[in-house]
Amino acid sequence: MNIINIKKSFVAVLTVLLLSGCVDLNEDLTGQPTPDKFFQTLTDFDSFISGAYTPLVILYGTDVPYVAGAGAEDIFTPVVRWKGFEEADINDVGNPDEITNELWNAYYSSISSCNTMIQIIKGNTKFQPEQLNPIEGEALFLRAFNYFQLVRWFGEVPLLLEDNQQNAATEPQVSVSVLYDQIENDLKAAETMLPIKQNDVSRPTRWAAKALLAKVYLARAGFPLNETAYYAKARDKAWEVIENDKIYSLENKFFDLWLWENRMTNTEFIFTFYASSSNGTGGYVNRAVRPSDAVEGGWGDFTGDKRFLEKFPKGDESRVEGTFYLTLSDGTPWEKSYAAQPYVGKLRDGGSKSGGYYGQPTSDKADGFYCMLRYSDLLLIYAESANLAEGAPSERAYDAINKVRRRAGLTDLSGLTTTQFDHAVLDERNWELAFECNRWFDLCRRHILKETIKNYYPDTNIDDHNYLLPKPIAQLTIMTGVRQNPGY
Repeated sequence: MNIINIKKSFVAVLTVLLLSGCVDLNEDLTGQPTPDKFFQTLTDFDSFISGAYTPLVILYGTDVPYVAGAGAEDIFTPVVRWKGFEEADINDVGNPDEITNELWNAYYSSISSCNTMIQIIKGNTKFQPEQLNPIEGEALFLRAFNYFQLVRWFGEVPLLLEDNQQNAATEPQVSVSVLYDQIENDLKAAETMLPIKQNDVSRPTRWAAKALLAKVYLARAGFPLNETAYYAKARDKAWEVIENDKIYSLENKFFDLWLWENRMTNTEFIFTFYASSSNGTGGYVNRAVRPSDAVEGGWGDFTGDKRFLEKFPKGDESRVEGTFYLTLSDGTPWEKSYAAQPYVGKLRDGGSKSGGYYGQPTSDKADGFYCMLRYSDLLLIYAESANLAEGAPSERAYDAINKVRRRAGLTDLSGLTTTQFDHAVLDERNWELAFECNRWFDLCRRHILKETIKNYYPDTNIDDHNYLLPKPIAQLTIMTGVRQNPGY
């Protein structure tokens, strides 16, 4: 998908119809595009699957997914109505639907487009299967990505596939293990269908499917399923990508990863969403993370946390400066800014529409980019899963984490016990992947949310119900098979 050139005229019309779940794909609706009218070329199929990205690109260009994970140490939000998320006590939030409904709708909207694409391909008689395999693999990959987010945010949710999504209003929610089974099956199929290389860097490759599957395996090995045999599967799947070292590599300078001008050419991004102000997917997160001080013209909706910055290893200044924005454009240090918190550096550069990495934003709909999976994450997935699968850190596991540490200007690790190495990997994930929607999920899958957050908010009540978000109240009436999570 070239997100800058989406053929949205068709996608916008047909996707709206299909999301309602009430359109017979074989029905000839006068004036409306149907499979027999539209899907005549491979470009038509390609255009349609592009629409499955749109709700995701829009979502990650907003505050929503970052604020939803603000119970972790990296993100702080001064917005009063979101403070419950910050303190992992969401019962205190007056209107959690402001966050949770946006997550729910974006993922299910994308799922619906994926399901429709899979259904249309199944009924195709015009093209050979191998011609449509890349598109079907893309739909399977995106469907797996969406359910992976939903199961980690909400736990049990309805499993809507191409054969039952017309019953979305009444489908019951299914167990977490069933959801993971489907995610795994979709990604295994996507591995065989997706190409080894894409001309368009925004489209997933076979390697992206393998990398995401490794991350799924790592999550399944932890809470709540605790199926520890999956650590070995995560290790092996991650290694399939790592051993082909000509596919991805760490950028020399961490800071350069987050420059808009490098977004298409860096060697580290495995799967990334690219927003465009010219096609309606431009995001505002670049402005939301900027200081609200007049010189910056931002909103300061969420920032880093000064306690997190205090613990952040200084090492090479490139990682510090690439992660945080510590000095305002007029020279004011963050301590003297309005929020008096270190600001987020990674999401700051939205390209020319936002004035660039250092300039004042000129638009709320910038050409941002939001990396969902990158090579350093995969190296750390390998290090963690190999250590836990084998009962001790191997030479390969040390090599994986030390590559990340060396780039960050930190010394190599050696001679650690299994537990020491495990703690080192989790810490490194915290520093390396800050503000990338990872830390909250790491705390949850390792079941260490309570002891970690207590260091920041000692008076906050945290129990197992906080490991999931409340399901959107609006959806409890729309989808009658959905039950609210315990504790809400």
